[in-house]
Amino acid sequence: MRKNLVVQLIYRTVLCCVSFLAVLLSFRVFYAGQGPTEPSWTILIYYTNLSNYSVFVCSIVGLVETARRVLRGEREGYQRMWRTFKFMNVVMILVTFLVVIFLLNSPLEVDYWVNIGNMSYHCLAPLLFVFDYILFDEKCTLSVFAPLYGVIPPLIYVGYIFVLGACISDFPYPYFFLNVAELGYGGVCLWVLALLAIFLVLGYLLWLWNRFDTVDGKRKLNFQGILHTKK
Repeated sequence: MRKNLVVQLIYRTVLCCVSFLAVLLSFRVFYAGQGPTEPSWTILIYYTNLSNYSVFVCSIVGLVETARRVLRGEREGYQRMWRTFKFMNVVMILVTFLVVIFLLNSPLEVDYWVNIGNMSYHCLAPLLFVFDYILFDEKCTLSVFAPLYGVIPPLIYVGYIFVLGACISDFPYPYFFLNVAELGYGGVCLWVLALLAIFLVLGYLLWLWNRFDTVDGKRKLNFQGILHTKK
C-alpha cells in the first residue's frame, strides 16, 4: 500500500486541506477557539506558524507531484521531489508538536482539545505530515547528513529571534526559553543546546526508520549509500 500512488494522493489531499486550515487559523482572523483578533506582524515570530507555512508549501509540492504521476497513468512509486527538504520539514514540525505538548501546553487540559487552532497547527497538521513520511516515503533514500540538515531551520529561527530582540524595544519574545530579557543569552543558549541535542536524536531515529528496509526477505537496517541522498 505504501507504493500506491492513488492512496498517497488521497492522503496528501487530506494533509493539504488540514495544513491549509492550520495556516488560515494562524492569522486568527476568525474563530480558532479563542475568538478572532486583529492580524499582527507578530504572527511571524512564532516558530509554530513559520514551521506550518513551510510544511504547507512542502505538502503542496508533494500533492502536485503525486497528482501529475497519477494523471499520467502511474499507479506505484514514491515522492521524488525535495526529499531532503521534506525530511527537514518533518524534523521542524516535530519540534513544533513536541515542544508545545511538553513545554508550552498541557494535553490534559480541556481547553487544549476545544481550541481548533491548537488542534490544527499544533497537532493534526504536524502529525499528518510526519505520518506521510513514515507511511509513504521510499526506504534508503536519505543520506546520513539529513538529520544534521534538519536542525538548520531551528537554528536559523533562533538567530532570527535574537536579531529581532536586539533591534526592537520591548520585543515580545514568543517562548520563555528564548526570552533573552529574563534568561540572558547564556540561559537561552543552554535551552537551545538541550533542545537541539534532543531533536538531533529524534532526527536520527527518523533517519533510521528510512533505513529500515526489507533485505533478502528480512527486515533489517540497510546502510548502503548512506553518504548520498537518492535522486
